[in-house]
Amino acid sequence: MNTKRNQPQFLTGALLLVCMSVFGQDNSGVMQPQETTQPNVQVQSNGYYFDKGSNIINLGVGLGGYYSYWGGGYYQTPDFVIAYENGTFGDVGPGVISLGGLFAYKGISYNWATQDGYSYTERWNYWILGFRSAYHLQVSSAPKFDPYAGLMLGYYFLGYSFSTDNPGYMHPGNSGYVYYTATYPDYYALSVFLGARYALSNKVGIWGELGYGYSTLALGVSF
Repeated sequence: MNTKRNQPQFLTGALLLVCMSVFGQDNSGVMQPQETTQPNVQVQSNGYYFDKGSNIINLGVGLGGYYSYWGGGYYQTPDFVIAYENGTFGDVGPGVISLGGLFAYKGISYNWATQDGYSYTERWNYWILGFRSAYHLQVSSAPKFDPYAGLMLGYYFLGYSFSTDNPGYMHPGNSGYVYYTATYPDYYALSVFLGARYALSNKVGIWGELGYGYSTLALGVSF
């Protein structure tokens, strides 16, 4: 047996085994590097803009809403809204149920003048703290689109003030002093809303809501 003549064959076979351990062979017979598994870097595992575990903050302004004081002579500020939503329950039918909260402000004032030339102003300031829940429908053909409907139980902190340039009106002995000392209680109220969001990127979207309660129409951006 000639060991020197068998050494090149042995080395060739060993080298072939090493190459096969490093490279994989595809169906075409071409040697390819073996693929390594990469982590999923998508924001949501199934590609939907809003899914279980999602956290979104909405910032916007609203118009209208159901309040006790409105009509001729009344002026309303927009609703200034900040809301938070978490995708709490997933795989609820074709969608997700969210839980979250809302904080909003709205101001209403009423101005009038009398024939004696004095002006009078009443102001109501609403600070709204709400607990919200909504059902988000996941549309497979439009994963960037997030339509939803929900309810909100809100607590309305109501502040009231009265002012006038009539110097005699502010004295307790004046019959009109009751308006100056009027107080209005805080209260609970239920709101219903129908809304939608659309993703402009993984981190920013636009949203809008129609509803009855704290606002009739709200528009803004989502983060």
